[in-house]
Amino acid sequence: MEKPVIKDKLLIFFVLLLFASGLALNSFLYYAKLRFGWGVMLNELLNISVLSLILYTSFKTSKFEDISITQKLRLSLLLVILIYVVGYACVAAVQPEFITPRYAGGFVMKPNSWAAVMVANIIGMVALACLCVCLAILRSLIFYRRKKNTPTNFYIFLFFGALTMLSSAMAGKPLKYDLASNHLMTSMLLVVTTVFMTINVFRVGWITVLNRRQKFLTFLGGILFTMVGAGLLAAEVGAGVTFADMVNSYSLMAGSFLFLMTIFIFLYSLITTINALLHLPTAAIYDKKVREINSFYNLSRTINSLFDFDKIVTTVTELVCDATSANGCWLEMANVKNPTARYQFDFVALKAREGFTVHFLELSFKKYLHKDKTSAMIPSNDQDYLSYMAQPVESILHDKKPVLVNQVKRDKRTKDLKRSPIESLIAVPIISYDEVIGIIYAVKSVQFGFDQDDAAIISAFANQTSMAIENTRLLKESLEKERLAQELRIAHEVQMRLIPQEIPRIHNSEKTVMLDIGATTLPASEVGGDYYDFVLLPDTRTGIVVADVSGKGTSAAFYMAEIKGIIQSLAGHYPSPKELLIAVNDVLYCSMDRKSFITLIYADFNVHTGELHFARAGHCPLLHVNSNEHHFLQPSGIGLGLDNGRIFKETIEDVKVKVRHDDIFVLYSDGLIEARNIHGDEFGEDRLCESVERVREHAAEFIKESIVNDVRTFVGNAKVHDDLTCVVLKVHNVNKENEPKTPTATLIQKSLKV
Repeated sequence: MEKPVIKDKLLIFFVLLLFASGLALNSFLYYAKLRFGWGVMLNELLNISVLSLILYTSFKTSKFEDISITQKLRLSLLLVILIYVVGYACVAAVQPEFITPRYAGGFVMKPNSWAAVMVANIIGMVALACLCVCLAILRSLIFYRRKKNTPTNFYIFLFFGALTMLSSAMAGKPLKYDLASNHLMTSMLLVVTTVFMTINVFRVGWITVLNRRQKFLTFLGGILFTMVGAGLLAAEVGAGVTFADMVNSYSLMAGSFLFLMTIFIFLYSLITTINALLHLPTAAIYDKKVREINSFYNLSRTINSLFDFDKIVTTVTELVCDATSANGCWLEMANVKNPTARYQFDFVALKAREGFTVHFLELSFKKYLHKDKTSAMIPSNDQDYLSYMAQPVESILHDKKPVLVNQVKRDKRTKDLKRSPIESLIAVPIISYDEVIGIIYAVKSVQFGFDQDDAAIISAFANQTSMAIENTRLLKESLEKERLAQELRIAHEVQMRLIPQEIPRIHNSEKTVMLDIGATTLPASEVGGDYYDFVLLPDTRTGIVVADVSGKGTSAAFYMAEIKGIIQSLAGHYPSPKELLIAVNDVLYCSMDRKSFITLIYADFNVHTGELHFARAGHCPLLHVNSNEHHFLQPSGIGLGLDNGRIFKETIEDVKVKVRHDDIFVLYSDGLIEARNIHGDEFGEDRLCESVERVREHAAEFIKESIVNDVRTFVGNAKVHDDLTCVVLKVHNVNKENEPKTPTATLIQKSLKV
């Protein structure tokens, strides 16, 4: 950051040093009273160096590119005025005297005092500096929206301008548009310079982007600039001496630069003034378009970052007012899907210019609008308000096109607005998925206040509003889905905690494992309705329960949690599964809705007697596999919650099975045997038996995993529709005295009364 500052200071130092050197040289030449040709040439070289340094610095800086067009114009004018101010101030202070050259061929006024030498040097230096900066500013204007040849034309102008100045200095004659006065070469170069100067002065395209006020000020400023610029050549400073005479006295090179820049400024300001004048009649239209584009841009930028309905509708009304210069704007939104009548709209936002009052709007909004507020989100179904503009709304609902009324008091569609200050009105529908979801109104207090361009821009606003509202709706839905998903994840975690975290190992009196257990449940979605549990009971008994709640989702999960608590509470109080399930049904029937029920199988394993005592309430049968055969044990019973007691008690029965060593019992939910593959085939009981038979020599956990894997392989890529629960019990180390004396099948048939 320090380097540019040091460089600028060095440049200023060198410029001042060169200026001081030129002043000293000119003072020497004045006091020596000599015609010292080398001294004049050295002075011109010094001024060429000064001119080059200032132009280099002015062209290099980016400050002129960063300021606005109006600031550039204002700065240029001030720089030219500064030359006048410095010139007149110096002359007034020291009263310099200049004399006409006495020798033949003299063309330049000569200072007759050292004060005149100093004044000529100061004015010449100030003119050089100010005009160099002016040239840099004009260059930035000429380069505005530059074309391919724009820089080339400008720098050719500078190149031939520099040659013209050099030729004029070498000829020793002030530069003029006078063939007789100039050297032939100077005249030829001046013609070429003028041609390219003329090409550049027509680069005034920046005028089109000015607003009406700026164009008007540019027109006035251009007149002043033209006059001031032209005066640099002809304006008399005092005693018959002009600025041009003084600068030429200082340096012919500087005088030529002053001459060319004066012509350039004069022509450029003249062309600028004429163009500004020609653009004034269309400035209002241009301003309107700019206002519309800015409003549309602001609307797009604002509503794309907003997902708040209130802010969207209030922003739209404000921007519509700005874009169309409307006195008031309000927005209605439909309170039903696919509205068909006026009363199905709610007034939601208002923007009114100060002093513009519509009585029916006020009557309606006084109930909702806060004092000093001009816009607000006001959901209202006010009947007073809805009695107005029924016909325009019906037309919009029917045609789905804007309604433009430029003579409200004479139009039959708006006869109900005769007492209002509204003279012109435009109403544009907001359409989403081919349905009118709202209407934007804009009104003015003058007739013919709107045209089709206004309808087009408000329609564009309506489209943006529709998208913003739709995005807001989708965002809300997305957030709601995310919230529900989060709740389901929490419910899943809670449900998984209800499932036993450890599988109990049941030992006999010899402390060896008698009942090996493997169990799992796989919900089809985040939360399921399947459930298994174990209850450690007195008298060396263990309760095993598998249940399936009808339906899925959170309601099923709640019933699952409820039945777990009931089973855990009541299991120890009833000696048989049948009595337990009757008690559970009595409790559940009062709390369950009539569309839900629970199927359940409860088994009571007694280590001491070696018996498995179980009952089922509408659940899947129990698979019993022994060394020779397998059986599906299916005692009668209906689901829990289907009956208030009598039928349930009459139908439910329990079964006792005398277990043997290596007996396997499988309790499962219907999601296991009803699992379907992509062809719609069910896994079924036969495949379940085959899975168990294939791995019957293994532990219960291995058998359970084998069953689940077989189901998964069978289902493949088909969608899982139901929860799956599987509990495998494998009996070991049964005491000989507990071994049944009759075949198992016979025992089962007896117990089931088959």
